[in-house]
Amino acid sequence: MIMSGLLTQIGVILNAVSSSLNATPAATVGVFSWLTGGALCGTFASLFLYARHSLKQVLIANYTLFLAIMLVLVVVAPTTYWPLAILLWGLGVGCGCGLAGGAVVLSKTYHEAKRASAFLATDCAFSAAGFIFPSLAAVIIAAQIDWVYSYGAVGALALVLWATLFFVRFPATEADDTNAASALSQFKRVLTPRVCLIALGVCAYLIAQTTFLTWSPNYLQHTFGVSEKVSAQAVGNYWGMSIFGLITAAIFVNKIPQRSLLMLVTVLASLITFTFMLASSAEWFLFTSYLFGFTTTCIYKIAISVGSQQLASAPAVLVTFLLFSGNVGSTIAPILSGWVVQLFGVQSAIIMTWVGYTFVALVFGFCLLLEKRERRAHA
Repeated sequence: MIMSGLLTQIGVILNAVSSSLNATPAATVGVFSWLTGGALCGTFASLFLYARHSLKQVLIANYTLFLAIMLVLVVVAPTTYWPLAILLWGLGVGCGCGLAGGAVVLSKTYHEAKRASAFLATDCAFSAAGFIFPSLAAVIIAAQIDWVYSYGAVGALALVLWATLFFVRFPATEADDTNAASALSQFKRVLTPRVCLIALGVCAYLIAQTTFLTWSPNYLQHTFGVSEKVSAQAVGNYWGMSIFGLITAAIFVNKIPQRSLLMLVTVLASLITFTFMLASSAEWFLFTSYLFGFTTTCIYKIAISVGSQQLASAPAVLVTFLLFSGNVGSTIAPILSGWVVQLFGVQSAIIMTWVGYTFVALVFGFCLLLEKRERRAHA
Protein backbone atom coordinates (compact mmCIF):
# COMPACT_ATOMS: atom_id res chain seq x y z
CA MET A 1 0.00 0.00 0.00
CA ILE A 2 2.92 2.35 0.66
CA MET A 3 4.32 2.03 -2.86
CA SER A 4 0.84 2.43 -4.32
CA GLY A 5 0.06 5.39 -2.09
CA LEU A 6 3.01 7.32 -3.52
CA LEU A 7 2.81 6.27 -7.16
CA THR A 8 -0.92 6.47 -7.80
CA GLN A 9 -1.14 10.08 -6.64
CA ILE A 10 1.14 11.35 -9.38
CA GLY A 11 -1.58 12.08 -11.92
CA VAL A 12 -3.69 13.89 -9.29
CA ILE A 13 -0.97 16.04 -7.72
CA LEU A 14 0.99 16.70 -10.94
CA ASN A 15 -0.44 20.18 -11.54
CA ALA A 16 0.04 21.17 -7.88
CA VAL A 17 3.66 20.01 -7.93
CA SER A 18 4.29 21.82 -11.22
CA SER A 19 2.88 25.03 -9.69
CA SER A 20 5.16 24.72 -6.65
CA LEU A 21 8.15 24.19 -8.97
CA ASN A 22 6.97 26.93 -11.35
CA ALA A 23 7.11 24.57 -14.34
CA THR A 24 4.76 22.92 -16.83
CA PRO A 25 3.24 19.49 -16.09
CA ALA A 26 5.18 17.96 -18.99
CA ALA A 27 8.44 19.28 -17.55
CA THR A 28 7.52 18.41 -13.95
CA VAL A 29 6.50 14.81 -14.51
CA GLY A 30 10.16 13.87 -14.90
CA VAL A 31 10.81 14.56 -11.21
CA PHE A 32 8.74 11.51 -10.35
CA SER A 33 11.24 9.40 -12.23
CA TRP A 34 13.42 9.94 -9.18
CA LEU A 35 10.75 8.24 -7.08
CA THR A 36 10.50 5.29 -9.45
CA GLY A 37 14.28 5.39 -9.97
CA GLY A 38 14.75 5.09 -6.23
CA ALA A 39 12.40 2.11 -6.24
CA LEU A 40 14.55 0.63 -8.99
CA CYS A 41 17.69 1.11 -6.90
CA GLY A 42 15.98 -0.33 -3.83
CA THR A 43 14.87 -3.42 -5.74
CA PHE A 44 18.33 -3.83 -7.27
CA ALA A 45 19.92 -3.63 -3.82
CA SER A 46 17.40 -6.25 -2.69
CA LEU A 47 18.88 -8.71 -5.17
CA PHE A 48 21.86 -8.91 -2.83
CA LEU A 49 20.53 -7.72 0.56
CA TYR A 50 18.04 -10.56 0.97
CA ALA A 51 20.70 -13.07 -0.13
CA ARG A 52 22.99 -11.92 2.68
CA HIS A 53 20.79 -10.65 5.54
CA SER A 54 17.60 -11.79 7.22
CA LEU A 55 14.26 -10.33 6.15
CA LYS A 56 13.58 -8.75 9.54
CA GLN A 57 16.93 -6.94 9.74
CA VAL A 58 16.61 -5.45 6.25
CA LEU A 59 12.97 -4.39 6.58
CA ILE A 60 13.36 -2.66 9.95
CA ALA A 61 16.41 -0.70 8.78
CA ASN A 62 14.66 0.14 5.51
CA TYR A 63 11.49 1.59 6.98
CA THR A 64 13.38 3.50 9.66
CA LEU A 65 15.18 5.43 6.91
CA PHE A 66 11.95 5.77 4.91
CA LEU A 67 10.16 7.47 7.82
CA ALA A 68 13.06 9.86 8.39
CA ILE A 69 13.02 10.96 4.73
CA MET A 70 9.22 11.34 4.71
CA LEU A 71 9.43 13.59 7.76
CA VAL A 72 11.93 15.85 5.97
CA LEU A 73 9.68 16.05 2.89
CA VAL A 74 6.61 17.10 4.86
CA VAL A 75 8.46 19.59 7.07
CA VAL A 76 10.60 21.21 4.35
CA ALA A 77 8.05 21.05 1.46
CA PRO A 78 10.72 21.76 -1.21
CA THR A 79 9.88 24.20 -4.00
CA THR A 80 12.92 23.56 -6.21
CA TYR A 81 13.65 20.58 -8.40
CA TRP A 82 16.75 18.94 -6.95
CA PRO A 83 15.83 18.88 -3.22
CA LEU A 84 12.48 17.34 -4.19
CA ALA A 85 14.15 14.87 -6.55
CA ILE A 86 16.59 13.68 -3.88
CA LEU A 87 13.84 13.16 -1.31
CA LEU A 88 11.67 11.30 -3.80
CA TRP A 89 14.62 9.10 -4.68
CA GLY A 90 15.11 8.21 -1.00
CA LEU A 91 11.44 7.35 -0.61
CA GLY A 92 11.63 5.23 -3.76
CA VAL A 93 14.58 3.24 -2.40
CA GLY A 94 12.54 2.42 0.69
CA CYS A 95 9.53 1.42 -1.41
CA GLY A 96 11.57 -0.83 -3.68
CA CYS A 97 13.36 -2.61 -0.86
CA GLY A 98 10.16 -3.03 1.13
CA LEU A 99 8.17 -4.33 -1.83
CA ALA A 100 10.88 -6.86 -2.65
CA GLY A 101 10.92 -8.05 0.94
CA GLY A 102 7.17 -8.60 0.91
CA ALA A 103 7.38 -10.56 -2.35
CA VAL A 104 10.12 -12.78 -0.92
CA VAL A 105 7.96 -13.51 2.12
CA LEU A 106 5.09 -14.63 -0.12
CA SER A 107 7.28 -16.72 -2.44
CA LYS A 108 8.79 -18.55 0.53
CA THR A 109 5.45 -19.09 2.26
CA TYR A 110 3.17 -20.18 -0.61
CA HIS A 111 3.49 -22.44 -3.65
CA GLU A 112 1.91 -22.60 -7.14
CA ALA A 113 -1.75 -21.47 -7.23
CA LYS A 114 -1.71 -20.43 -3.58
CA ARG A 115 1.24 -18.17 -4.35
CA ALA A 116 -0.72 -16.47 -7.14
CA SER A 117 -3.69 -15.99 -4.81
CA ALA A 118 -1.42 -14.50 -2.16
CA PHE A 119 0.16 -12.09 -4.63
CA LEU A 120 -3.29 -11.04 -5.84
CA ALA A 121 -4.45 -10.54 -2.26
CA THR A 122 -1.60 -8.10 -1.65
CA ASP A 123 -2.59 -6.29 -4.82
CA CYS A 124 -6.05 -5.79 -3.31
CA ALA A 125 -4.34 -3.68 -0.67
CA PHE A 126 -2.30 -1.99 -3.40
CA SER A 127 -5.49 -1.13 -5.27
CA ALA A 128 -7.26 0.00 -2.12
CA ALA A 129 -4.42 2.45 -1.58
CA GLY A 130 -4.69 3.44 -5.23
CA PHE A 131 -8.28 4.43 -4.59
CA ILE A 132 -7.89 5.98 -1.12
CA PHE A 133 -4.78 8.11 -1.58
CA PRO A 134 -5.58 9.69 -4.98
CA SER A 135 -9.05 10.50 -3.65
CA LEU A 136 -7.49 12.00 -0.53
CA ALA A 137 -5.01 13.91 -2.69
CA ALA A 138 -7.87 15.34 -4.77
CA VAL A 139 -9.56 16.59 -1.59
CA ILE A 140 -6.30 18.10 -0.32
CA ILE A 141 -5.62 19.86 -3.63
CA ALA A 142 -9.21 21.12 -3.85
CA ALA A 143 -8.86 22.54 -0.31
CA GLN A 144 -5.66 24.33 -1.47
CA ILE A 145 -3.53 22.48 1.07
CA ASP A 146 0.10 21.75 0.19
CA TRP A 147 0.41 18.49 -1.77
CA VAL A 148 3.13 17.15 0.56
CA TYR A 149 0.47 16.32 3.14
CA SER A 150 -1.04 13.75 0.80
CA TYR A 151 2.36 12.03 0.86
CA GLY A 152 2.47 12.54 4.62
CA ALA A 153 -0.64 10.36 4.91
CA VAL A 154 1.34 7.54 3.29
CA GLY A 155 4.04 8.14 5.89
CA ALA A 156 1.49 7.53 8.66
CA LEU A 157 0.74 4.13 7.14
CA ALA A 158 4.47 3.35 6.94
CA LEU A 159 4.79 4.17 10.64
CA VAL A 160 2.19 1.51 11.49
CA LEU A 161 4.02 -1.04 9.32
CA TRP A 162 7.37 -0.19 10.93
CA ALA A 163 5.96 -0.82 14.41
CA THR A 164 4.45 -4.14 13.29
CA LEU A 165 7.78 -5.48 12.00
CA PHE A 166 9.12 -5.94 15.54
CA PHE A 167 6.44 -8.53 16.35
CA VAL A 168 6.26 -10.55 13.11
CA ARG A 169 7.99 -13.89 12.49
CA PHE A 170 9.56 -14.15 9.01
CA PRO A 171 10.29 -17.28 6.90
CA ALA A 172 13.86 -18.45 6.33
CA THR A 173 15.65 -17.45 3.11
CA GLU A 174 18.91 -18.33 1.35
CA ALA A 175 20.61 -15.86 3.71
CA ASP A 176 19.91 -18.31 6.56
CA ASP A 177 21.61 -21.17 4.66
CA THR A 178 25.34 -21.17 5.29
CA ASN A 179 25.90 -23.45 2.26
CA ALA A 180 23.98 -21.27 -0.21
CA ALA A 181 25.72 -19.96 -3.33
CA SER A 182 26.88 -16.36 -3.51
CA ALA A 183 24.38 -13.65 -4.41
CA LEU A 184 26.03 -13.15 -7.82
CA SER A 185 25.89 -16.87 -8.59
CA GLN A 186 22.22 -16.98 -7.62
CA PHE A 187 21.52 -14.01 -9.91
CA LYS A 188 23.27 -15.57 -12.91
CA ARG A 189 21.25 -18.74 -12.49
CA VAL A 190 17.91 -16.98 -12.96
CA LEU A 191 18.80 -15.37 -16.30
CA THR A 192 17.06 -17.96 -18.48
CA PRO A 193 15.23 -16.98 -21.71
CA ARG A 194 11.76 -17.53 -20.23
CA VAL A 195 12.52 -15.58 -17.07
CA CYS A 196 13.91 -12.73 -19.17
CA LEU A 197 10.77 -12.69 -21.33
CA ILE A 198 8.54 -12.48 -18.24
CA ALA A 199 10.80 -9.71 -16.94
CA LEU A 200 10.49 -7.81 -20.25
CA GLY A 201 6.72 -8.17 -20.18
CA VAL A 202 6.51 -6.96 -16.58
CA CYS A 203 8.65 -3.95 -17.51
CA ALA A 204 6.41 -3.07 -20.47
CA TYR A 205 3.29 -3.53 -18.33
CA LEU A 206 4.49 -0.99 -15.77
CA ILE A 207 5.38 1.48 -18.53
CA ALA A 208 1.88 1.21 -19.99
CA GLN A 209 0.10 1.33 -16.64
CA THR A 210 2.14 4.26 -15.30
CA THR A 211 1.61 6.18 -18.54
CA PHE A 212 -2.16 5.78 -18.25
CA LEU A 213 -2.28 6.75 -14.57
CA THR A 214 -0.01 9.75 -15.10
CA TRP A 215 -1.60 11.23 -18.21
CA SER A 216 -5.26 10.20 -18.24
CA PRO A 217 -6.32 13.14 -16.01
CA ASN A 218 -4.46 15.62 -18.24
CA TYR A 219 -5.86 13.92 -21.34
CA LEU A 220 -9.42 14.35 -20.04
CA GLN A 221 -8.81 18.00 -19.16
CA HIS A 222 -7.23 18.77 -22.52
CA THR A 223 -9.57 16.76 -24.76
CA PHE A 224 -12.93 17.20 -23.05
CA GLY A 225 -12.36 20.33 -20.93
CA VAL A 226 -13.32 18.75 -17.59
CA SER A 227 -12.12 20.01 -14.19
CA GLU A 228 -9.19 18.56 -12.25
CA LYS A 229 -11.58 16.95 -9.78
CA VAL A 230 -13.55 15.20 -12.54
CA SER A 231 -10.44 14.12 -14.44
CA ALA A 232 -8.97 12.60 -11.26
CA GLN A 233 -11.85 10.12 -11.30
CA ALA A 234 -10.06 8.17 -14.06
CA VAL A 235 -7.37 7.18 -11.55
CA GLY A 236 -9.86 6.58 -8.74
CA ASN A 237 -12.14 4.51 -10.98
CA TYR A 238 -9.23 2.39 -12.14
CA TRP A 239 -8.02 1.53 -8.65
CA GLY A 240 -11.46 1.38 -7.07
CA MET A 241 -12.75 -1.31 -9.42
CA SER A 242 -9.40 -3.09 -9.44
CA ILE A 243 -10.07 -4.24 -5.88
CA PHE A 244 -13.07 -6.25 -7.07
CA GLY A 245 -11.17 -7.44 -10.13
CA LEU A 246 -8.30 -8.70 -7.99
CA ILE A 247 -10.67 -10.52 -5.63
CA THR A 248 -12.33 -12.13 -8.66
CA ALA A 249 -8.93 -13.09 -10.10
CA ALA A 250 -7.81 -14.53 -6.74
CA ILE A 251 -10.84 -16.83 -6.87
CA PHE A 252 -10.52 -17.80 -10.52
CA VAL A 253 -6.77 -18.44 -10.34
CA ASN A 254 -7.59 -21.54 -8.28
CA LYS A 255 -10.07 -22.75 -10.92
CA ILE A 256 -8.45 -21.63 -14.19
CA PRO A 257 -4.80 -22.35 -15.15
CA GLN A 258 -2.69 -19.31 -14.28
CA ARG A 259 -1.17 -19.13 -17.73
CA SER A 260 -4.55 -19.13 -19.47
CA LEU A 261 -5.81 -16.42 -17.14
CA LEU A 262 -2.69 -14.35 -17.75
CA MET A 263 -3.16 -14.44 -21.53
CA LEU A 264 -6.88 -13.68 -21.24
CA VAL A 265 -6.42 -10.51 -19.20
CA THR A 266 -3.48 -9.22 -21.27
CA VAL A 267 -5.48 -9.55 -24.51
CA LEU A 268 -8.44 -7.82 -22.85
CA ALA A 269 -6.10 -5.03 -21.72
CA SER A 270 -5.05 -4.43 -25.32
CA LEU A 271 -8.67 -4.28 -26.47
CA ILE A 272 -9.84 -1.98 -23.67
CA THR A 273 -6.99 0.50 -24.10
CA PHE A 274 -7.83 0.64 -27.80
CA THR A 275 -11.35 1.80 -26.87
CA PHE A 276 -9.85 4.69 -24.88
CA MET A 277 -8.58 6.14 -28.14
CA LEU A 278 -12.11 5.93 -29.57
CA ALA A 279 -13.89 7.51 -26.58
CA SER A 280 -16.06 10.43 -27.74
CA SER A 281 -16.82 11.88 -24.29
CA ALA A 282 -15.34 12.12 -20.81
CA GLU A 283 -18.26 10.08 -19.47
CA TRP A 284 -17.47 7.18 -21.81
CA PHE A 285 -13.75 7.37 -20.98
CA LEU A 286 -14.48 7.34 -17.23
CA PHE A 287 -16.92 4.44 -17.59
CA THR A 288 -14.33 2.42 -19.51
CA SER A 289 -11.76 3.14 -16.78
CA TYR A 290 -13.96 1.12 -14.39
CA LEU A 291 -13.80 -1.87 -16.73
CA PHE A 292 -10.08 -1.34 -17.29
CA GLY A 293 -9.31 -1.42 -13.57
CA PHE A 294 -11.53 -4.43 -12.92
CA THR A 295 -10.03 -6.49 -15.73
CA THR A 296 -6.32 -5.74 -15.94
CA THR A 297 -4.69 -4.93 -12.59
CA CYS A 298 -4.21 -8.64 -11.87
CA ILE A 299 -1.70 -8.89 -14.74
CA TYR A 300 1.34 -7.82 -12.72
CA LYS A 301 1.09 -10.30 -9.86
CA ILE A 302 -0.06 -13.24 -12.00
CA ALA A 303 2.97 -12.58 -14.21
CA ILE A 304 5.24 -12.48 -11.14
CA SER A 305 3.73 -15.75 -9.92
CA VAL A 306 4.14 -17.45 -13.32
CA GLY A 307 7.67 -16.07 -13.60
CA SER A 308 8.60 -17.38 -10.15
CA GLN A 309 7.59 -20.88 -11.31
CA GLN A 310 10.14 -20.90 -14.14
CA LEU A 311 12.79 -22.16 -11.70
CA ALA A 312 12.46 -24.73 -8.94
CA SER A 313 12.13 -23.47 -5.33
CA ALA A 314 11.61 -19.82 -6.45
CA PRO A 315 14.86 -18.35 -5.05
CA ALA A 316 14.61 -14.89 -3.50
CA VAL A 317 16.80 -13.43 -6.24
CA LEU A 318 14.31 -14.60 -8.93
CA VAL A 319 11.37 -12.76 -7.39
CA THR A 320 13.39 -9.62 -6.75
CA PHE A 321 14.71 -9.71 -10.33
CA LEU A 322 11.14 -9.72 -11.68
CA LEU A 323 10.23 -6.85 -9.37
CA PHE A 324 13.38 -5.03 -10.43
CA SER A 325 12.30 -5.35 -14.07
CA GLY A 326 8.92 -3.89 -13.21
CA ASN A 327 10.59 -0.98 -11.46
CA VAL A 328 12.67 -0.34 -14.57
CA GLY A 329 9.38 0.22 -16.38
CA SER A 330 8.03 2.48 -13.64
CA THR A 331 11.26 4.47 -13.67
CA ILE A 332 11.46 5.19 -17.38
CA ALA A 333 7.69 5.63 -17.87
CA PRO A 334 7.42 9.26 -16.66
CA ILE A 335 10.43 10.41 -18.70
CA LEU A 336 9.46 8.38 -21.77
CA SER A 337 5.80 9.40 -21.68
CA GLY A 338 6.72 13.04 -20.97
CA TRP A 339 9.04 13.05 -23.98
CA VAL A 340 6.34 11.50 -26.20
CA VAL A 341 3.73 13.99 -24.98
CA GLN A 342 6.03 16.95 -25.59
CA LEU A 343 6.60 15.76 -29.17
CA PHE A 344 3.11 14.62 -30.15
CA GLY A 345 0.66 16.02 -27.60
CA VAL A 346 -1.19 14.52 -24.65
CA GLN A 347 -3.28 12.26 -26.93
CA SER A 348 -0.14 10.25 -27.71
CA ALA A 349 -0.02 9.04 -24.08
CA ILE A 350 -3.21 7.05 -24.64
CA ILE A 351 -1.82 5.57 -27.86
CA MET A 352 1.37 4.68 -25.98
CA THR A 353 -0.73 2.88 -23.36
CA TRP A 354 -2.39 0.73 -26.01
CA VAL A 355 0.92 -0.11 -27.71
CA GLY A 356 2.39 -1.10 -24.34
CA TYR A 357 -0.39 -3.51 -23.37
CA THR A 358 -0.37 -5.08 -26.82
CA PHE A 359 3.37 -5.69 -26.55
CA VAL A 360 2.87 -7.28 -23.13
CA ALA A 361 0.38 -9.78 -24.56
CA LEU A 362 2.81 -10.75 -27.33
CA VAL A 363 5.80 -11.20 -25.00
CA PHE A 364 3.91 -13.30 -22.45
CA GLY A 365 2.45 -15.41 -25.25
CA PHE A 366 5.92 -16.13 -26.64
CA CYS A 367 7.24 -17.05 -23.18
CA LEU A 368 4.41 -19.49 -22.53
CA LEU A 369 4.93 -21.02 -25.97
CA LEU A 370 8.60 -21.68 -25.11
CA GLU A 371 7.58 -23.18 -21.78
CA LYS A 372 5.05 -25.49 -23.48
CA ARG A 373 7.62 -26.68 -26.01
CA GLU A 374 10.15 -27.42 -23.27
CA ARG A 375 7.62 -29.42 -21.30
CA ARG A 376 6.78 -31.47 -24.40
CA ALA A 377 10.47 -32.09 -25.03
CA HIS A 378 10.89 -33.50 -21.50
CA ALA A 379 7.64 -35.48 -21.57
